[in-house]
Amino acid sequence: MNERQILAIPGPTPVDPRVLRVLSKPTLSHRDPDFIDLFGETLRNFKKIFLCKSGQAVVVAGSGTLAMEMAVVNFLEEGDRLLVINTGYFGDRFVEIFSRHGVEIDQMNVPVGRIPSKDQVREALEKEDYKLVTVQHVDTSIGVANDIKGIGEVANEFDTLVVVDGVCSISGCEFRQDDWKIDVCFTGSQKALAVPPGLGIVMINEDAIQALNERKTLTSNYYCDLSRWLPIMQAYEEGEAAYFATPPVNMIYSLHESVRQILDEGLEKRIRRHSIISRAVKEAVYALSLDCLPASNEIAANTVTAPYYPPKVDGKRFHKTVRREGVVLAGGVLKDLRDKYFRIGHMGNMGSSEILAIVGAIEKGLSACGYEFQRGLGLTAAGEVLTEL
Repeated sequence: MNERQILAIPGPTPVDPRVLRVLSKPTLSHRDPDFIDLFGETLRNFKKIFLCKSGQAVVVAGSGTLAMEMAVVNFLEEGDRLLVINTGYFGDRFVEIFSRHGVEIDQMNVPVGRIPSKDQVREALEKEDYKLVTVQHVDTSIGVANDIKGIGEVANEFDTLVVVDGVCSISGCEFRQDDWKIDVCFTGSQKALAVPPGLGIVMINEDAIQALNERKTLTSNYYCDLSRWLPIMQAYEEGEAAYFATPPVNMIYSLHESVRQILDEGLEKRIRRHSIISRAVKEAVYALSLDCLPASNEIAANTVTAPYYPPKVDGKRFHKTVRREGVVLAGGVLKDLRDKYFRIGHMGNMGSSEILAIVGAIEKGLSACGYEFQRGLGLTAAGEVLTEL
């Protein structure tokens, strides 16, 4: 097995050595002036990443799933009705979370590999009075990207709060929280932000803050209660220390460094890089005559590709061979299709060399499983696209 592995999965993603090094710096008090400055700058910079000038970022110790629960439980009270746009595995997770909080849940179940149209969303919102609607920007389980701009525009017509799962999209796909009228968006540190796992990030806009202030009952989850976290984050932004729970100081060092790198690269340039890399991977997959779960390239995500295995290819043998080549891919997660497809993550700190290594390993894995194709076709197709970087 190669000592250096390329994590080509939908998170965790490869982490820049500079981001890793700052983890080993001496731990400061969360009230230390240097930490206050660093954390405050990080929170302010998230307004630039989410493109949410009026918003407030909340950064907590925890996974993307914690951020998911935090992003919704604060806006729901018993008897509220909500709509889950469900395109896959993590739509199901929204439903699981909501089922514990005494609310009425409707689902818009979309066929695998497809996304709802604006008209379908509008029709659903016309039928019921929903408090909020939830949707994945990128459905990590199948590699589709929903029309977040369109969903935000429609929901705004009905004064319905929109909560977007941006775990597999933020800083890798175009996302404009203010312009697209998205009230709440959340992500995790370990995806396109390219930080080790361990942080949940939630960005809420002014309308969401107003909805939070209008609650009649306490939020059911103590740690997730945004009314406790917001004053803490606002204080750090203003250069003051505050306390609700001790922040993960060293992880925030790491987050600060990665966010700085993202903004140094330039958000538009970074998203363009992700788009080119995504096309390179997908063109390689198609050159190898593999089909993907998304129904079309137009709705395929920038950050993950989900090809079907060719007939008679053994998934376990394929992954074992790819891993020996120094590349780690992800398997399928949809219950009925789990053994029929795999996933390639290509986000964060990925460039031409990593993509060519990934495609080469996939070719080697397919060949080892007896799949007949002309070796090098995938590498040639990817290489042609990568010249745009």
